[in-house]
Amino acid sequence: MRLPDESERFERPDSAPDRARGAAALRVAAAVAVLVATLLATGGATAPGAAEPRQESPAAAGAPAAPETATVRELYPNPVADGNAGEYLIVDLPRPGNWSLSDGYHETPLPAGVTGRVALSREPAIASDHVDRRVYRLPEPFPLSAAGDRIALRHGTETVDAVAYERAREAAVWNRSWSRSDADHAAASAHAEPSDPDDPGWRPYGFRPREAVSTGSANGTAFVLPDAPEEPVAPLVGAEDRLYVAAYTFDSARVTDALVAAAERGADARLIVEGGPVGGFPAASQPHLDRLAAAGVDVQILDGPRTRFAFHHAKYAVADDRAVVLTENWKPAGTGGAGSRGWGVTLRDRETADELAALFERDATAVDARPWRRFAANATFHGDGPASESYPARFDPVTFADARIEVLTAPGNAEDRIVARVNAADERVLGVVPRTGGADQRIVRALGRATDRGVETRLLLSGAWYDREENEALAENLSAERGLDASVTDGRGRYAKLHAKGLVIDDTAVIGSLNWNDAAAGENREVLVAVEHPAVADFLARVIAADASGGTRRLPLALLGGVLVALCGAGALARRRVRFANR
Repeated sequence: MRLPDESERFERPDSAPDRARGAAALRVAAAVAVLVATLLATGGATAPGAAEPRQESPAAAGAPAAPETATVRELYPNPVADGNAGEYLIVDLPRPGNWSLSDGYHETPLPAGVTGRVALSREPAIASDHVDRRVYRLPEPFPLSAAGDRIALRHGTETVDAVAYERAREAAVWNRSWSRSDADHAAASAHAEPSDPDDPGWRPYGFRPREAVSTGSANGTAFVLPDAPEEPVAPLVGAEDRLYVAAYTFDSARVTDALVAAAERGADARLIVEGGPVGGFPAASQPHLDRLAAAGVDVQILDGPRTRFAFHHAKYAVADDRAVVLTENWKPAGTGGAGSRGWGVTLRDRETADELAALFERDATAVDARPWRRFAANATFHGDGPASESYPARFDPVTFADARIEVLTAPGNAEDRIVARVNAADERVLGVVPRTGGADQRIVRALGRATDRGVETRLLLSGAWYDREENEALAENLSAERGLDASVTDGRGRYAKLHAKGLVIDDTAVIGSLNWNDAAAGENREVLVAVEHPAVADFLARVIAADASGGTRRLPLALLGGVLVALCGAGALARRRVRFANR
């Protein structure tokens, strides 16, 4: 509400009734003026910080807002620049007042009279490159420490809000609206502090999350590896218009042949590869990427100081109107069938293919994409030779029609959508993943809640030598504390290691690259699809059951005692039968 200005002065009435109405109007205007003056003097009737801050969707994080309460909204403490030039923070100020910032060592008042969502920096001209609003200069020096800090927003002498962090990854932004929101946190304070850089409140600079996208009905084929190594590559062969391959690591002669042939036919042939995988960039990739670049295939490496993701961990492909989504890497041990248990699906649907093609285009042309030859000029290569084992085929691929598809990505929506689906499960939730972030990881907790509701649940973990001890301890804990059927498997000759990452939730199968930990969900580029079709869900449920049958499971002591009694009884009966036979 505002005071009338000169253009809104009351006209002089010409009659008694008019004069009465004019006097009444003047009294109303005077009352309004008094009310406005009172509000301006007191700063409003609501005490600072009296209400919890609103939680926004990420899409609204940078939009102008009329905040209801004072909060620290966003931090950018570690820009890619000398001296962290351009660091900034954004606060919500509901009204003018005596606002200030403090970290325990430095303190600065905020510019007088500012309200709303306000960006602040020591160097506004540089910070303006990172923020889509006016940036105000902080009156006093107030550096944001990349090594960790606690930023308090104060009104007078009262701390209204505070955000603490241990360290900030280079070129990472923290925003309050990106915080966790699953059922376990629904009752928690919206002022929960980001205690570490893996908190999903941190995201790479320049990154804005995508919404989960339902792409309608699709036909396709579901398969597992190492049983069906022809399935992930066959859809790529013969692509006429476009062939896009997204990879974490890449060492596949068959996919290289398909990309080269596509380029020779005049198709748009492109590849994205992570530039800094764990263990270093594989030497086995170099000859394939050299050949692709020489053939005119656009090869981009996601790497460099301004990378948006900790890792480009996605494994998918788009070939004309077909999409392939995998848990496995494009290399002999993965898609070649020479090592890992993995899941995959081919979707014959233009809408799904277009959605993944748009994602590919965005990532392949981003600020952290570098052409292969430029990257290779200064790269160091690591690693051993490719895997060459062979394994029996026990599961034939399953074809399906008219499946409902939802495309999920990380950072952004994948973990939230999985948790929501598990929370809504009625009959079964069967999960498989090499390792997790522990018993408190969000998806694991959601499985525990499903168990509590009486839903059939199972979790299968890797028994590889580097995972076994930790995974067996977790399986024992989940079995004892939550009643969750958790087990560890080593493949027993059916595959070298468990590398699949996915779930069966009622009649939906979730397939993709997401590992179950906060870093994967909050910092990695991951791609998954939820395929709603009973044939696909039943197929992968059978695979999980077969893989679990060769695993190790921690049994509750009471059940173990019952098993031992039964075995003793069976042994006695067997001995009696032997005696009778001998007679």
